[in-house]
Amino acid sequence: MEVIADGRLQTILEKHVQYNRMAKTIKGFRIKVATFTEEGAKTKAFSLKNDLMEIFPDQRTYVIFDEPYFIVKIGDYPSRLDAYATLMQIKPQIKTALIIQDYINTPTINEDELSVPEYFEEELEDD
Repeated sequence: MEVIADGRLQTILEKHVQYNRMAKTIKGFRIKVATFTEEGAKTKAFSLKNDLMEIFPDQRTYVIFDEPYFIVKIGDYPSRLDAYATLMQIKPQIKTALIIQDYINTPTINEDELSVPEYFEEELEDD
């Protein structure tokens, strides 16, 4: 089969692929732990951030300033289900914590996480 298309389409596709490679964020989920507005809000937000970093050292923790609020968020979760386990650990101490949709940092995949599914390996062994 031969596909005949305008050459500009290929250019657009290449630019789209290039943009996606450069993008550092994707749509995902974070846990909004707390929002502070009163006097000393910045100090309280960063104190909570430090506490969360000690409890969850493998999670990224953020303090976002969205005037007049200091918002403390944790995690970069591709799905709501991924965020749920951490939320259940936070909820007993901070009842107001909730999962929100946000732009998250692109997850990195280590070579250790890459593996061939078992069923595929078995098929290869049979050949």
